[in-house]
Amino acid sequence: MTDSLQYVQNARVPIPCTREVEYHRPLSAEDLKTMPCKSHHFVTQGVLKKELSPLLVNDMSEQLIRLDITAPEAAYDTLTGLLTLKVSSGWEEQSLDNGDTLFRVHCENAGLIQDVEQAVQAMVPEAECVRDNVVVQDWLTAWKEFFTPVECGTRFVVLPPWLVDKTDLGSRKAIVIEPKSAFGTGHHATTALCLGVLSDLLDEGRIGQGMRFLDLGTGSGVLGIGLVLSGLAGEGWDIDPIAIDNALENRDINKIAEKDFAIGTGSIDAVAGRDFDVVVANILARPLMEMARDIVTVKAAGGVLVLSGLLTIQTDSVAAAYQACGLGEPERVVGGEWSALVWK
Repeated sequence: MTDSLQYVQNARVPIPCTREVEYHRPLSAEDLKTMPCKSHHFVTQGVLKKELSPLLVNDMSEQLIRLDITAPEAAYDTLTGLLTLKVSSGWEEQSLDNGDTLFRVHCENAGLIQDVEQAVQAMVPEAECVRDNVVVQDWLTAWKEFFTPVECGTRFVVLPPWLVDKTDLGSRKAIVIEPKSAFGTGHHATTALCLGVLSDLLDEGRIGQGMRFLDLGTGSGVLGIGLVLSGLAGEGWDIDPIAIDNALENRDINKIAEKDFAIGTGSIDAVAGRDFDVVVANILARPLMEMARDIVTVKAAGGVLVLSGLLTIQTDSVAAAYQACGLGEPERVVGGEWSALVWK
């Protein structure tokens, strides 16, 4: 899930500028080396995304057909395989509170939507399919109209450049983020949750000035920027080149030097053999479990590890994967339906 998708839905703008398809299994480092990432296709936080045509996004009168497919966990692999074969444009996924998965397909081809629906009903009869028509809108315009500052913990407020001079920051540090399609603007609960956790760790003196951090799946760079503004230095890595471009832009907006926050394209294998005082990874449950051993290895002895991007119902499985690598029971920080795991 991206912040843009979550927030645009809240603003009643139905179509974001990207579609997402979560891979049917966790992405390993080997996957990332061999996966075709050409043209508008790219991988981000365990998600393959494909951009919509700019003509579609800008044509406010254009209508798309939306097919929502809700299915139990047992049918997950079957449906991802079916959609991979039939829907080349990609789809969205959302994990529901009851463990089911919502698959959402947007398409202008009514025949294709009907074909997909019939195939789903034949292969997964327990799945629920709902069709609807939606109007394409420019999500960037809507985002700017509805964007508001987000206070995170006692130390941070995340806001866009055009609100900096209009916002009373008080004692908080401003993290200025240019809202684009990269993950991390503060409006998604997991981003705010992570910043809140980091704020608490700073308040406790558990992390602080002079420490080195790793921001894995950096997205917009929001977490790394918050840490640098708090006196730490480190690195941010992401497998999405568009996210990297946005993170570099945000680093410049916040007047942060490259030596304090190095940003690059890559995953956990990019930092193999090194360790960090603070490791934060706000990604997805499946890739976090897949990378558990490698992530634990780069956490320095006595260091702090923060994992997020997790629905509360996923935390037991993710915690177990890290405990199997030698870590103890984590602290669980809950924000609505989302949770963070903290080892400190």
